Amino acid sequence: RLLGYKLAKNLKDCYSLLGISDGCTEAELKEAFIKRAKQYHPDSGSKTADPRKFAQVEEAYRTVQEKLVRERKKEEAEANEEEEEDAGIKHTAPQHRQYLGFEGVGYGTPTQRQKQYQQYKVDRAATRVVDYKVAKLSAMSESALVLQEKRQARKAKIVQVIDRMVEDMIAESMANGEFDNLPGKGKPLNLQKSEYNPYQDTTTHLINKILNDNGFKPQWVELEVEVRSRIKELRKKLDSKRDAFGPEPFSPQNQKKWNTYLDTFREDIAALNKRIDKYNMIVPIMAKQLGHIKPDREVAKVMEKFRAQEEQEKQQTVETKAEEK
Repeated sequence: RLLGYKLAKNLKDCYSLLGISDGCTEAELKEAFIKRAKQYHPDSGSKTADPRKFAQVEEAYRTVQEKLVRERKKEEAEANEEEEEDAGIKHTAPQHRQYLGFEGVGYGTPTQRQKQYQQYKVDRAATRVVDYKVAKLSAMSESALVLQEKRQARKAKIVQVIDRMVEDMIAESMANGEFDNLPGKGKPLNLQKSEYNPYQDTTTHLINKILNDNGFKPQWVELEVEVRSRIKELRKKLDSKRDAFGPEPFSPQNQKKWNTYLDTFREDIAALNKRIDKYNMIVPIMAKQLGHIKPDREVAKVMEKFRAQEEQEKQQTVETKAEEK
């Protein structure tokens, strides 16, 4: 059904859901509800058990029950009014009704009223029994749904805790250098049949073997190699360019060339940072993610490096001249 749709606003759908006609009696209504409850209640053991469907059946039952009770009370009130009008004692009814038996139920002769009262008590008892069963089934349905949701939430929480714990342990081991001197480091994995992983399904093992035999690597591994290689290349080129311009201060012509190269360097770094973003999106381990390269910081490091070299060369020159004197 559509979200927000209320069965109580459409009696036709309520009758259809319960499988009864518009002119049914209260007894037929109760019988239809018990039949549907056995069919859809989540604890009934039926193959068609459905908590949501049972909730709709319960709502339809209560809606039709309220309608039938209103109609019955209306008919009894109209009958009582007709009886009092025929007897011409309408104005005395409130005064003498308290002395009548049968809780004021029924009309006609005392014998007729007694029969009507007996039927009324039977119907009232049956209604109370059905209401008790409905309340009990509703409580059981709610308990079953709540219990199922709690189980699912607990399971999800345990999985998340285990995943986080494993990732923390791996990151801590990597930080402590426990993976630095492993045998076979930097070499492709040997996935021969003799080293078959019993916890890995056969299909995955064969696929990995085919990929390994043909030199394939995971996309994030290839992208990491590409990114790190590009970082080294750009840093080496920046260092080489700075060395070519000689000591500071630059001449106006060299300063212009240097500024032009820095613009190109910043564009290359921006493109590299986009590749880093793509790598961070696919890398399976959070600790392996890379940060952005800041072009201004790289330029500042190179400039500081050459200034230190120039200062050291000047110091050596001064010391050499002093020794010569």
